[in-house]
Amino acid sequence: MADAATTPTSERGAPATSSVQGASLTNIAWQQFKKHPMARVALVILAIMYLLAAFADFFAPYPEHDINPNATFEPPTAVHFFDHGHLTWPYVYGEKKSIDMKTFTSVWTVDTAHAYPLRLFVHRTGLRDRYVPFPVNIIPVQLRRVLGIHGWATLHLFGVADPSDQVEVHLLGTDDLGADVFGKLMFGARISLTIGILASLVSIVIGMLMGGLAGFYGGWIDEIILRFVEALSAIPDLFLLLTLSAIFYPLHLPSTTQFMMIIVALAVIGWGTIARAVRGQLLSLRERDFAVAAKALGASNMRVITRHLLPQTLSFIIVSMSLQIPLYTLAESVLSFFGLGVQPPATSWGLMLSTAQNFAGVTGLTSRWWIFTPGVAIFLAVLTWNLLGDGLRDAFDPKSRR
Repeated sequence: MADAATTPTSERGAPATSSVQGASLTNIAWQQFKKHPMARVALVILAIMYLLAAFADFFAPYPEHDINPNATFEPPTAVHFFDHGHLTWPYVYGEKKSIDMKTFTSVWTVDTAHAYPLRLFVHRTGLRDRYVPFPVNIIPVQLRRVLGIHGWATLHLFGVADPSDQVEVHLLGTDDLGADVFGKLMFGARISLTIGILASLVSIVIGMLMGGLAGFYGGWIDEIILRFVEALSAIPDLFLLLTLSAIFYPLHLPSTTQFMMIIVALAVIGWGTIARAVRGQLLSLRERDFAVAAKALGASNMRVITRHLLPQTLSFIIVSMSLQIPLYTLAESVLSFFGLGVQPPATSWGLMLSTAQNFAGVTGLTSRWWIFTPGVAIFLAVLTWNLLGDGLRDAFDPKSRR
């Protein structure tokens, strides 16, 4: 009886034990990550945001540098789905601009005399409407000119049925130059979202290298690296960014060069924390059996560091990167807001907020609220990255597994 009662229990327990022991760290982390609903939602939102940024030329109704001086601060275009109470194909009305002679401000009124239906997959055949699609647009503009790559794509997701009607669709209104805010949000996301990833990658590579050297060799190398990290951390981050940006600004560098300079500046101030954490982990890992065995078999010190020790810190690096990206995104937005980041004709969310503050101010929040939407985009990006980082931290931390 006892044997019969105990046998099924051991059989039931055996597959579960073997499955857990046979699972890799990646599989375990993925299973734990799926139990974090907010992190999964954040991952989907971030995927959509990066997708819109990559294919901004297609999703935006107008080209990146398209402006209309006669349509400055035009309110968002209302899309109508009903005609006399009946569901119909989406359409919009034109808007007329007039000047209030008392306040000398623009007043927009809807012209309901004629409806303009919207169409999907609209071609804008003008010479200035052509663009270079993703992924070719990753190539810098200067290099594209050298290679003879010019815009050829003309397809946009939506627009009015007949572009010659001179009726424009601005889902989030226009800014001070008459540019479409909806499109600029996606074009600005290319810099605001990308700079966080690139800066974190650079800082992590530097931090892993410096932390690996300090933790493995110790001695005077450890002392020099730690003292340098302490000296760097003693300088306020914002002050250092403003100082570096003030040095770059008078040089009148191209926007792409300024973009790379900002990445370098952000990476310079961000690698110290990574280096300290990696150093602490390598101090214990270097005494493990696998590290001692690799060195006994003749592996060089650099091979032991790069092939055996640093990969053991991968879970920490992934979590740290997901938590650093929103910090770098905020830093870039702050620099661009103060005019020390990306310069026109390029755009970013911080630069768009600076324009909104200059032309609308706090009093204009109610009358021109749509030009403050980049602030909502920054908030959403930072929030989702932090939620994703929390989910990754819980997935890779054995103490947090459920």
